[in-house]
Amino acid sequence: MTLRSIALYAFLSSAIACSERSEAAGLTKRRVVDSSAGTVALGIRPAKSYRPAPVSAPGAVDGTITLQGVARDSMVPVGRDSAVCGDSAAVTETRASGSSLANALVWVDSIGVGKPLPQIRRETLTIERCRVEPRVLAVVTHSTINVFSRDPVAHTLRFYREGSDDPIAEIRTVDEGQVVPSEKIASVPGIVEVRCAQHPFVRAYIEVFDHPYFAVTDDQGAFKIDGLPAGTYNIKVWHERLSAPMTQRVVVSASGAARLDAMVALR
Repeated sequence: MTLRSIALYAFLSSAIACSERSEAAGLTKRRVVDSSAGTVALGIRPAKSYRPAPVSAPGAVDGTITLQGVARDSMVPVGRDSAVCGDSAAVTETRASGSSLANALVWVDSIGVGKPLPQIRRETLTIERCRVEPRVLAVVTHSTINVFSRDPVAHTLRFYREGSDDPIAEIRTVDEGQVVPSEKIASVPGIVEVRCAQHPFVRAYIEVFDHPYFAVTDDQGAFKIDGLPAGTYNIKVWHERLSAPMTQRVVVSASGAARLDAMVALR
């Protein structure tokens, strides 16, 4: 190799390295906390001191969340890993069966005393065909989140807490069957948005609570929150296409079940 060739090779290698560093910096520093409905901000705040206590004659809240209008999907070009991801990725922001709305988060706001927290605190996010499931996951604080990949391609999942530009955790998987646990993601109450560096269409949401009174609606839009002491509660409902949670007030009687059926208009 001539001196001229060596110099040219060194210049090109340096330029490529600088470009890669700049791209990586851009991925880390750009403002990313902007879910499909706008900035994610549930306003979940820790109770001053949630205290487990025996609940005599516990009650419950159950019901359905329905959709006003038509569900919306958007098609996003994959651009890479199409053999695994498919030729195009359907970014399903709204999963609905008729008017029944799945993946809506329902929780009791600012409750300070009630049933014990779960003893087993371990949940799984699964990557399959470049999607993350479940799309909405609700857990209690100090849960371990296992990231499990079924894909034989690289994924770098970044986890952003509401109001922050910098990820609180970054998990990279490179092959099918890989499992990576994290205790950082659910360390404090709040919402965490999940994105993938390689696949910009990927979204998932993890809601972290310091009490056990929450639920995510199923494919029929149904939910149930049980073990509640008798009382009056503010129930919050959120979906990723709602810019802010909606609030409903319910009265739970001893050994009774309050019914909450709500319709939401999504952006």
